[in-house]
Amino acid sequence: MTESTAGDGYQLRRDFTGSTRLNYQHYLWQQELRFNLHPSIPTPVPGNAIADVATGTGVWLLEVAREHPGVKCLGLDIDTAQTPPKQWLPSNVDFTTWSIFEEPPAALREKFDVVHIRLVCLVPLDGPSSSMIGNIAMLLKPNGYLQWEELDLSRSVIATTDASIQPVAIPRMDKMMKARSQRSLVPKLGEMLWENGFRSVKRYHFGPRMELMKFHTETHVLAWVEAAFNMPEGSQLKKETPQFLAEVQGEANQGVCHGAAKIVFVAQRSGQLAG
Repeated sequence: MTESTAGDGYQLRRDFTGSTRLNYQHYLWQQELRFNLHPSIPTPVPGNAIADVATGTGVWLLEVAREHPGVKCLGLDIDTAQTPPKQWLPSNVDFTTWSIFEEPPAALREKFDVVHIRLVCLVPLDGPSSSMIGNIAMLLKPNGYLQWEELDLSRSVIATTDASIQPVAIPRMDKMMKARSQRSLVPKLGEMLWENGFRSVKRYHFGPRMELMKFHTETHVLAWVEAAFNMPEGSQLKKETPQFLAEVQGEANQGVCHGAAKIVFVAQRSGQLAG
């Protein structure tokens, strides 16, 4: 697994640390959502095909493949180094490389009944986000379903076990995460889906559940550590990170946690794509 992410824009890590965080994060999301495929999406039947975009370790896809053994499941990512060896995969699972910033090859166009994507919220709104949505739409068969999951940081929560606790570091982390989210595609995602050939766009909110917030705080901190690893040497934020994380840990030990609602968009691709 690679430690460096230079060249493809990924801001976290693809080493054991990054893979462990992704798998841990998946099971927390599963506890929060209580589903892999949203109940409004028709149950896949044998012969259907599901794509998991930005698949990471492939843990979500492997669970879906086990739930639907007659369904072809394909994981797509710009780098598949974090996925299991091909020799160990179930017969209905495969992984291949593809960048969401490029149009899919002909072999992948209109091949999938369901496309799933989770947590690509770091993509800036002023970047190639619109073309990214159009590229994802090309994967779907007409009337196929998209399930897109993100954090809704406009509904973040900082909880304390005692009203006398006055945290500083965790509110700072929350403020920085919110600022980044506001510059991302998340606030306008529903509108952008309509603009890129989707219909029946619906959004659903889940959590945060209080009993899981400590665990979610840990995943947010782990992501921060990974991001700091890739910051330019000598940058002020990288220099401050060890002390800042020590302060976050101290506040968490005192009973301070950070959580955010999960937002799930479910939409259908129209017969005719926009543009």
